[in-house]
Amino acid sequence: MASTTSKKSKAEKSFDHLLDELKNSPSEKIRYNAARMLGELGDPSAVEPLIDVLINDKNGSVRLYAARALGELGDSRATQPLIEALVNDRNVDVRVRAARALGRLGGEEVVLPLVEALSDSNSQVCVTAADALVEIGPVAVVPLIASLTNEKVNVRCDAARALGELNDTRAVGPLVDVLNDEWVNVRIYAVQSLGKLGDKKSVPALIQTLQNNEENDLVRAGAASSLGIIKDARALLPLRELIMAADELGEIEDTALKSYKMIMAANWKAVPGANYKKVSAVAK
Repeated sequence: MASTTSKKSKAEKSFDHLLDELKNSPSEKIRYNAARMLGELGDPSAVEPLIDVLINDKNGSVRLYAARALGELGDSRATQPLIEALVNDRNVDVRVRAARALGRLGGEEVVLPLVEALSDSNSQVCVTAADALVEIGPVAVVPLIASLTNEKVNVRCDAARALGELNDTRAVGPLVDVLNDEWVNVRIYAVQSLGKLGDKKSVPALIQTLQNNEENDLVRAGAASSLGIIKDARALLPLRELIMAADELGEIEDTALKSYKMIMAANWKAVPGANYKKVSAVAK
């Protein structure tokens, strides 16, 4: 019993010592190490001090580790301060960590700030915000769909990419509409996400994209790949025509051939003659 009490006392002292370092040490290295370790200890008593550091510490590294620790602690008291850090902190790394932490905390209130962060001036913040929205799950689908029509191209790109990871068929129609986007990167993410969603409603639009000779090669190859993933037999003839029309196989045709084989393997029973059974030519 005495041993247990001794260990508990030591742990409490360690926590108090870290808290004191976080608040009072003149060394930024000591402060950010204290923030990191407090997050790892998992004690909710550290939440308020870490929030104070996130808001007020002048050193970016200390604020970064405070944001990380708050994400690890998973306490909803940190939600609004992390949103403020995501929106307003001048340090890119702090905004990245805030986005990541908000993804772990989740909740409807973090979705809109993360969607707005898709237009951050730093691409790493944009990508991390999109990943955080994926981590949050279904509640992020509708705001992401709305972001497909955002005036900023990087927002549309990240929204299209994120929707492919959420496995929600509500995104199929809006992603099909995005196949007409003026920016090629948006269209590339759209065809890739349609393949990941695997909904056969997107097959006609993907076939049309594949057959459009004026479309970018990477978009057409992406459409061919997605058709192979979806494995709808309606794509067999368009894929075959594309392959047969080529003098030699480029990236589009090579992808089309792979997809053609995948669809054939999945649908061979429906191909005319597949169920043909040999019979004895002459009965003895």
